[in-house]
Amino acid sequence: MRRRELVGGAIAAAASSFLVRHASGADARLDRFGGWTGRRFEASGFFRVEKDERWWLVTPDGNAFLSFGFNHLTPDFWRQHYNRSAWERVLSLTTLVGPSFTAALKTWVLKTCSEYGFNTVGVHNMLDVMNRPLASLPYMLPITFVDIPHWKTDVPNEDFVDVFSEEFARHCDRLGAEIAAPVKNDPFLLGYSMTDCALFTEEDCRERPDTIGGASRGSRIGWPRRLRNLGAEAQGKQEYVQTMRDLYRGEIADFNRTYGSSFDSFGALASAERWRRHTDLSNGNETRDNVEFLKRVVARYYQTARDAIRRYDSNHLFMGDKLNANTDAMDTVLPVTSPFTDVAMYQMYGRYEVQKPGLDRWSSIANRPIINGDAAFTMITEHMPRPYGPIADNLRQRAEWTEEFFRAAFARPEFVGWHYCGLIDAPNLIPARQARQHSGLIDGYCEPYPALKKVVRKCTDEMYQLASKA
Repeated sequence: MRRRELVGGAIAAAASSFLVRHASGADARLDRFGGWTGRRFEASGFFRVEKDERWWLVTPDGNAFLSFGFNHLTPDFWRQHYNRSAWERVLSLTTLVGPSFTAALKTWVLKTCSEYGFNTVGVHNMLDVMNRPLASLPYMLPITFVDIPHWKTDVPNEDFVDVFSEEFARHCDRLGAEIAAPVKNDPFLLGYSMTDCALFTEEDCRERPDTIGGASRGSRIGWPRRLRNLGAEAQGKQEYVQTMRDLYRGEIADFNRTYGSSFDSFGALASAERWRRHTDLSNGNETRDNVEFLKRVVARYYQTARDAIRRYDSNHLFMGDKLNANTDAMDTVLPVTSPFTDVAMYQMYGRYEVQKPGLDRWSSIANRPIINGDAAFTMITEHMPRPYGPIADNLRQRAEWTEEFFRAAFARPEFVGWHYCGLIDAPNLIPARQARQHSGLIDGYCEPYPALKKVVRKCTDEMYQLASKA
């Protein structure tokens, strides 16, 4: 542990140029985790949450913490055919593979974090780079119990697993033992995140000619349709039948009127396989039924996943899935997920004025601190014709939108984090980025966007001052 303290101390020293001014005017510095020593709480040895006038994350040393993280540290972005030689010069290497590359890239990232004010490694990063040999910054740890993210062009029906089954419980327990147990005593672990914008609602699952996460894709079946079409031996099917029995007060005739079916009992419904493969979205009762059953599914999923983590690690924060707020998923499932989580984490690409109504709703629903776990503002360039997120006309406007969101969001009493998408540009010169691109804070050749760098650094210097006025 002494070695980790020395590493963390070195990074804190590198970041000591961060001076934040308390509302009283007194200077305060950051602790080794990036926490603000101007606001003290009880130290627990691990990250936790606390609410006084506003919500805070709290560092293991007991200082207030707000998370400004980066995403998409993917080493391949640094060694593409178009930029490999540039990064060899920047990193003083002759090859961008192996331990020397990993060490040099980590050094560069930490220097960049100090320059911009990043204090967190977000959930979409290669932790082998940032945590080798040990973590130097607070980090998010992904633990994927169900593999149904919004960005995949193909999600097999079978991936909407029966979360009520003993098999799923055993699966979660195995992952808890494999992923959570080894890091249970790591003070730099900020918390666990699950699936990236899991496909929950019909809106999530519908066919799309284009998605924010990649190429066009067909519709997905989703949990309600998947489980209601299983056989009677499936626990998920039994839960579906019980949900319908409750909704229709035991009257199978009322159920039949909604679905145009002819079951003589709910027992017959339980035995019926592949009886309704599609949802009639114009049928209000059917869509209601699916939402109500979805809520039961998500509740069991979250309880099983959280309990699996807690069996092996009771020290760290549980943030659940990064919920998709660019669809109706956040509003639909947040009332179900928030009782299980310590922090509500969402993804939404939009200017502050677009996100504000949602934040107003979600803060009252969840009564939890909130993190936007993946978002940025973009612009079109020659090799980024279709970048993620709201597209600014130029760099000046992109910087203005970034500052606008940062200042308004961190001034909110429930808002405790923004994880930025992402560090460097991912243009269409990268084969995997032909369909959609990332606009970074730095271009692919290690050249910063000056106006954006200036704004981000100014905002992070004032982050705790902004929050102390909330």
